[in-house]
Amino acid sequence: MIRSLSALALGCCLSGCIVFDRRSEAVTFHQFSAPAAAATRTAPMVFIPRTILPAGLRRANIVLMDDTGRARLDDNHRWLAPLDRAVSETVGRHLTRLTGLPATALAPAGEHVVLLLTLDKMELAPAAEAEAEKSIFSLPGATRPADAVMQVTARWEKADGTSLSVRVHARRRVLKEPAADAFVRAQSANLGEIAAEIASALPPLTP
Repeated sequence: MIRSLSALALGCCLSGCIVFDRRSEAVTFHQFSAPAAAATRTAPMVFIPRTILPAGLRRANIVLMDDTGRARLDDNHRWLAPLDRAVSETVGRHLTRLTGLPATALAPAGEHVVLLLTLDKMELAPAAEAEAEKSIFSLPGATRPADAVMQVTARWEKADGTSLSVRVHARRRVLKEPAADAFVRAQSANLGEIAAEIASALPPLTP
């Protein structure tokens, strides 16, 4: 009997079988909403590497973190793609739609400019009207209004590393509840507005 079980286990390993538990069936994957866009200008090409993230956000889970550093993790809500890649690709799609500039996540061989993004904040904070009571805001189980806060630093460079401009962009949006799906929708809207601000403040982009 023991030999039969061992043979079965070995067979699963060799054939590439993957065993899922019931919990994995309930996982919901999320991504930022962004428009599909086609480039209408041929130059300059905009290279957007992966976004720099705070250490607490470098995970597959959607992290509901407050502005004191406390976080709630839910293994049933995860990002469809790595967050550092998702932020860059979403900004790239918005940028292409708004400016017509082609954006890529792969380093181009030819002349190009670079947009370096740093996600400084993507967190929950007390709603503006609750700032006076900030000290009693807590997660999980918070019943007070919360805002989805996002802050992104955008740095434009030439391909040789010469800086063109650096700006910090921030947005906040009221959440009806501090849940993962509502959080993703709010941060999608925040990221879209930040991308529009980046597009409206383009420096001279000669490669």
